[in-house]
Amino acid sequence: MSHFDPGSFRDPASRVVLRNGAVERLLTTQGRDDWEALAASGLLEAWKGRLVATELGEDLTLVHERMPFWTYPYEWSFGMLKRAALFHLELNQAALASGLDLKDATPYNIQFRGREPIFVDLGSFRPYRPGEPWIGYGQFCRLFLYPLLIQAYSGIAFQPLLRGDLEGIDPETANAMLKGQKLRPGVALDVTMQARAQRRVDAERDVRHELSSAGFKPEMIAANQKRLHGVISRLEWKPETSAWSGYAQCDHVASQRQAKTEFVESVLRDRPRSLVWDLGANDGHFSRLAANHADLVLAADADQLVIDRLYRDLVENGPDNILPLVFDLSNPSPGLGWRGRERQRLEDRGKPDLILLLAVIHHLVVAGNLPLSEVMDWLASLRSEIIFEWVPPNDPLAKRLAINKRANEIHGDYNEASLRALLASNFAVQTEKSWEGRILFHVLPR
Repeated sequence: MSHFDPGSFRDPASRVVLRNGAVERLLTTQGRDDWEALAASGLLEAWKGRLVATELGEDLTLVHERMPFWTYPYEWSFGMLKRAALFHLELNQAALASGLDLKDATPYNIQFRGREPIFVDLGSFRPYRPGEPWIGYGQFCRLFLYPLLIQAYSGIAFQPLLRGDLEGIDPETANAMLKGQKLRPGVALDVTMQARAQRRVDAERDVRHELSSAGFKPEMIAANQKRLHGVISRLEWKPETSAWSGYAQCDHVASQRQAKTEFVESVLRDRPRSLVWDLGANDGHFSRLAANHADLVLAADADQLVIDRLYRDLVENGPDNILPLVFDLSNPSPGLGWRGRERQRLEDRGKPDLILLLAVIHHLVVAGNLPLSEVMDWLASLRSEIIFEWVPPNDPLAKRLAINKRANEIHGDYNEASLRALLASNFAVQTEKSWEGRILFHVLPR
């Protein structure tokens, strides 16, 4: 059984097809010539482990390794996008030194295998054409540079901006958002000047031909990429606090962590899992526990700061099999792009064997105003094993979330009797443990 990957159709020389679980790239004659140039360049060997593992198949096909889990730039933290941007520039420079260049400069060509970026679109390489400028410069700015500048200089999160437009942030929008920052590195040359140039460009002008005729040299491209590498390397975003950055250090959380740890570990030790989702991961304590018993752990949280700190710690200390994600369960990434299929919902990218939901459900119900029945119905639809924590309405944290709400503004099914009725309909309870009014459940789908 085979079908085209709905996120791979914009490059006519190199389309991806999923065939019986394998990932294959179909090449045209031009695509084959580009692949042969890449194979002869030595870049595949020099960047082994950082380019998607690939073998030449039959009938103009490449066979790629399958990424463990697919994520998108609007789900990355600042540190992840920064690391991907530097990685892309370094790959561009290595390609130029090998007589190649890249057709585009999009973060959608990069995936994270745990903490490490991997370049997955080998169809993007082609022989460098003498005299041509860096064609991907504008795309690099819209999808890498501008989001990082805006967050570093203005403190505005880039994720909603990238999710709102898959082509990235246009120069005029970036220029408006960075008003007052024009003397800072990267703004005057790469934002303000590009915004002015965008207003002047006639849609019918062949800008690529004009720039090529001016006699670009690869050294000029390399110098520009080196300059951008320096700009991005110095960008920082490290706010001291966020809504949940101190959560793990609260007294009530610290006092409960040991009981939760023992319960979770007892389930994890039962058998190994391929994919675990830790939803509401915060500092990643339970993700690290799961990583000892799973091939890959997706550590997701809506608080970007805690995910950024987790990512930085993973880069320094490991392990390699935790993939952090900025993800709001109450406002999740939808299907985006052409026909809503180019970028998939989380549920469509891989089925978890086990889901951890520790101190999360009351946030969805109380803060997010979701009916408990909707939350449990969604969980049942995933057909996965689940460990979750029930926080009753009279719990101090639940009361804090409800402090500005009237009783009739919280859905009436937020109670233990409703929870147990919903569980009975959709799950088989394996184990439960009560303490201080809270309950930990380990359930399997019926």
